[in-house]
Amino acid sequence: MNYSAIALYFFVIFLISVFAKKKTASSPLEYFIAGRSFGGLVLFFTLAATNFSAFFFLGFAGAAWKYGFGQYGIMAIGTSLVPFSFYFIGKKAWKLGKEKNYMTLPELVGGEFNSPLLRKLLLSVMVISTLPYIYTQALGGGIILSSVLGFDLVREGACLSVFLIGATVVLGGMRGTAWTDVFQGIFMTVAMAAAAFFVMKSLGGSSTAGQSAFSISPLHFSRPGPENFFTEVKWITLIMLWTFVNPLFPHIFSRFFAAKNTRALKTSVWLYPFLVGFLFLPPVLIGVWARGTLISFTSPDTVLPTMVETYAPKFIYILTMTGALAALMSTADSQLLSVSTMLAKDLFRTKNQIAVGKIFTFFICLAVCLMSLVGVSSQTAIFNFLVGTTFSALAAAFPSVFCALYFKRIGKIPVITSLVAGEITVIGIFFKLLPTFGIAEGIAAMVVSFFFLTFSYTLIKVIGKFFL
Repeated sequence: MNYSAIALYFFVIFLISVFAKKKTASSPLEYFIAGRSFGGLVLFFTLAATNFSAFFFLGFAGAAWKYGFGQYGIMAIGTSLVPFSFYFIGKKAWKLGKEKNYMTLPELVGGEFNSPLLRKLLLSVMVISTLPYIYTQALGGGIILSSVLGFDLVREGACLSVFLIGATVVLGGMRGTAWTDVFQGIFMTVAMAAAAFFVMKSLGGSSTAGQSAFSISPLHFSRPGPENFFTEVKWITLIMLWTFVNPLFPHIFSRFFAAKNTRALKTSVWLYPFLVGFLFLPPVLIGVWARGTLISFTSPDTVLPTMVETYAPKFIYILTMTGALAALMSTADSQLLSVSTMLAKDLFRTKNQIAVGKIFTFFICLAVCLMSLVGVSSQTAIFNFLVGTTFSALAAAFPSVFCALYFKRIGKIPVITSLVAGEITVIGIFFKLLPTFGIAEGIAAMVVSFFFLTFSYTLIKVIGKFFL
């Protein structure tokens, strides 16, 4: 049953990708952003599904198990605000993309300020921020395949996962990733809901499960929670970080270019908080309920798989783990496509951009596979640095993107200064050379970035008036 479920899942994904390939014309516009053709429903599902990674199934319950219901508060409120930033950023990005044929975020920002340097700087930030996540998605795939199949094949499973993901990207391009997102979005929703229902039923209902957890750790039911983790300042700034950064992920931003029109974008952002707000609750509930079971977990990432395997029927466990595979694949394929698109369009100027993009897809998959085989762990210093600073790096880039969309008269020099200062701040905070005063690291970097943007713009104006 385990093998057949995984095989059937991959068969459906490849079937969709092959069908998408037949519907995709041989042009960069079609391959990279599906000819700007996504209606509201497809755009909604691809925005939602691509935003759920391995963390949704493997990490989210573990975070709630450690820190309590405060985790849901951040994601629920942040999710309610994200559609505003999606529409505020996405609407303008779509219009500029349609008008000037932009297909990537670095292309838009560099183009609006007529600055190749800014384009390359932002490209570097985007790629460095995304590559580690592709690796961690593959690693999650290896963990899931090993768990479901009953073999210790995490490294080999990671290799298999990333090349299967890469194959779907090469086959279907943006249209293929979006269509598989629709399938995977529905699949993961059903899987997570089923997991929560059966775990709750086995624990005697939500009231009994909650009372058992509360009797052991009341702190899990209030903020700031265990270890005083969610302080008021940290809680608010984490919500802000989620709201500002989410639209800037390359695999999210590319969806704005792929929208058919602004009405499609408006439809998707209205639907977004309802589904996402619902989906965030089950893993948090399972994580908090786990406190009342006294199960000894090997790590927080094993909380949800262990709970489902212990308290749900076997077929629900298989369904849930396959749903976890769908969650990470729906993110990884979009990330892989967005990185290869940026490298093909922003790094090389060639007529064969599709071929270059596919070549980059292969080499990224190969690099991830080699890292898996030699035992590079997501816990090593380099990956802790890259993954741990991804949100902060994108937050530091927010002022640059904001100005490109709404205040391009500010000029390229202040924007470049802002971007460089913000990213240096991210590095300084990571190595504990700079304080954050208790606020989220990304918000601290964004504040510094905005400061240097304003300061350099004012300085240029003052100097200009003085000498002129």
